[in-house]
Amino acid sequence: MSIFPSASRRTRSPEIVRQTPVKDRKTGLSLTVSTIRIARGHYDTVVFDDSADKRHSGMILAGHEHEGRQYGPYVIDAMSFRADTRDEAMDQHREALYAARTEQPSPRGGA
Repeated sequence: MSIFPSASRRTRSPEIVRQTPVKDRKTGLSLTVSTIRIARGHYDTVVFDDSADKRHSGMILAGHEHEGRQYGPYVIDAMSFRADTRDEAMDQHREALYAARTEQPSPRGGA
């Protein structure tokens, strides 16, 4: 009997499903939309600020409605969206990417 758990019982590291950079040289925007698989039936999508000074960290991308479903708001570096299936996770990733490409981050509280 081994003191180490069997391969099937070991905790797996999160797996990157998709990462997409969003860069705009004119505005200095540098974000990454990342979707990871935490475990079976648990995916998270996050928007990260990749700028050296983290100028957009904590700011909001308002998001939008698509096909009757609300996506967002996305708080950069501070909020993730969970999905139960890979298809839902890819929908969430696509919509977060759309928000990152079409919106300018705004401060919390709309100030």
